[in-house]
Amino acid sequence: MSEVAGDAAARGTRERIPVLYLGGMPRSGSTLLNLMLGQLPGHFEVGELFYLWDSGPLRNELCACGRAFSACPFWTEVGQVAFGGWDRVDVKRVLDLRQSVDRTLYLPLIMAPWLWPTFRRRLDQYTQLLVELYGAVQQVSGAEVVVDSTKRPSLAYILHRASGVDLRLVHVVRDPRGVVNSWSRQVPLPEGAGPRPYMLKRSAVLISRRWVTVNAMVGALAALRVPSVLLRYEDLVRDPQGQLRRVMALHRPLSDPLELAFLTDKGLQLASSHAVAGGRVRFKTGVLELRLDEVWRQQLSKSKQRFVEAATWPLRLRYGYR
Repeated sequence: MSEVAGDAAARGTRERIPVLYLGGMPRSGSTLLNLMLGQLPGHFEVGELFYLWDSGPLRNELCACGRAFSACPFWTEVGQVAFGGWDRVDVKRVLDLRQSVDRTLYLPLIMAPWLWPTFRRRLDQYTQLLVELYGAVQQVSGAEVVVDSTKRPSLAYILHRASGVDLRLVHVVRDPRGVVNSWSRQVPLPEGAGPRPYMLKRSAVLISRRWVTVNAMVGALAALRVPSVLLRYEDLVRDPQGQLRRVMALHRPLSDPLELAFLTDKGLQLASSHAVAGGRVRFKTGVLELRLDEVWRQQLSKSKQRFVEAATWPLRLRYGYR
């Protein structure tokens, strides 16, 4: 694996790769935002790149284009450009490497890797793989900006320290009661889209705690001078054009209103995508109605609503959720 990364690096240096990273708590609307951003000029969305190794070379799951990963011409070319082909990558070693560095538990070491030389060597190897992967996506797609909706805080901090990446951040938040309710439902997945037929369910206690910790860690990146935009799911649905203008300003201002022509009176006109992992909405085609999902008001019991409100109140109020 290190030889592959070294061979790729030896092909020549490149300018820093602009990566627009969506960070925050899963089930907060990041997939919807990702689909919108992928249609902006110069942007290419890849879904949740953290999970590429699992859903792609390891399990050969469906790309959002409808083909299996191994049959997708886009990802086949990306593997060729980045590593000389996916068959040249020892996926198990990559997964072991990712597990050894890309975890929230290791945030202190990601910020100060010199404290543990062995960790720093692994982190440098993993970072080099990411840079080569993002670079190949940029080259094959012809886009300027790679949009990654992984959301994980640890990966955002790794990209922040990557000299080959020009990181910009969209911090996506949603009312914690809506997030808890989404995690409490059994949501089916298209056949072949994941290792299980349903999306995972989690308890209100766990999701409330994670809503606070994940958003706090992602929000702290702004203090590290990462160019950032805080975007609420509810605002995105109510005013998608206004919110996309704010996000675009991270790289360049909107120059032509026609660049948002995919937002119609009927909703979001979906284009083809090669998102490798993410929410089930990435498989939809046609026009997606933009309708605010607040079913938690009816589906989440009053006792659970009160618990979530108490468990998340400091950040909840800071983000404007009453």
